[in-house]
Amino acid sequence: MAKCYTLDKALICEGPEIRIGDKLYRVDDRKKTVVKMMDLTKNEDMPGDKIMEETIKLGLGAAAAKEVEQMELPFAAYTKLVELVTAAMIGEEPEELNARFQGGKESQ
Repeated sequence: MAKCYTLDKALICEGPEIRIGDKLYRVDDRKKTVVKMMDLTKNEDMPGDKIMEETIKLGLGAAAAKEVEQMELPFAAYTKLVELVTAAMIGEEPEELNARFQGGKESQ
């Protein structure tokens, strides 16, 4: 008899969210969006700040990205937000993402 696998409904329906101040933002974690974000990181011609801006725009949407830009966050907070959005998009905890990223940097 063949095995039957079921994808948990929570994985399909419930998406991640990020709170900034009093506002809650839904993170777009659809495959096509994540692939676009991954392609961004491979673009060596694009400056790092543009990659960060595009990551926020892809993850939170254009309107939310504009709101974030208007907040004029400190660089450390903006960098942390990019990390949170990226982790939420790929379904990892921020600590896991950070550890993997730091591990990759050290091995190069």
